[in-house]
Amino acid sequence: MTEENREKVEEFYNSCSDLINAKIILADVKISKILKSIMASSDLISVIGETLVNFNFDNEFSKAQVKNEMTTLYFQLPAEKEKIVALVFGILSECDTHQLDLHKFIKDFFVDDDGDISKGFTNFIYSVVFPFRDALCGMVGFSTKQDKKMEEEKMVEQEQQVDKGVLNSFFDEVTVILNQIKESVNLDRKVKQDRRDELNITIDALLQSIDLCNLKIMNALMISLNYLLQPIKSVRFYNIELQDRLIRFYSEM
Repeated sequence: MTEENREKVEEFYNSCSDLINAKIILADVKISKILKSIMASSDLISVIGETLVNFNFDNEFSKAQVKNEMTTLYFQLPAEKEKIVALVFGILSECDTHQLDLHKFIKDFFVDDDGDISKGFTNFIYSVVFPFRDALCGMVGFSTKQDKKMEEEKMVEQEQQVDKGVLNSFFDEVTVILNQIKESVNLDRKVKQDRRDELNITIDALLQSIDLCNLKIMNALMISLNYLLQPIKSVRFYNIELQDRLIRFYSEM
């Protein structure tokens, strides 16, 4: 990838990331910006074009609308990254042309029981836009880090430099949120037993990594936890709080 192409892909990445700072009333403008950044990159257009071959948007959009055993409707992206890219590109395009009502889409699938549309918009970003961003960037070979080795070296350096008081405060806050998630999951009768077991194992492992002050292990487990929590409405607020705390911690390092 040339430096010019890399800069264009980075503009796309930043446009998606910037959505988290927007109010839902400005979502249309931000989505248009994301689509324009895609159109400016030949690499992104090429990959998206490949994912759209033989892709049936209506069928995949319908399949992503899932009901749990309590008939609660939620939106779950497919497992294949190619389908994630094709489906979410279609969703954003239909929102941009107003063929899909974004507000209704968010209310139907991403708003919790409290009815807060702003939280629903945040859920939509974490559940739909960010996985799309990461999948598409990965498919064109773009990473915000030069390579995994440099990332790990930086992590070790950060752990050594961060103030112990700040680190302990961060771990304490994350521990509280993890325990809240665990309690909510175990009380939520809508959660299937196998999913509950997976979550308890993952959270226990996270708590152990915190006891060991191991950020590397903790970060890896956080990815698994975020995936497992996506369909569970009762803990969406806690999950968003957790992700926000992680972002604030690393931005301050």
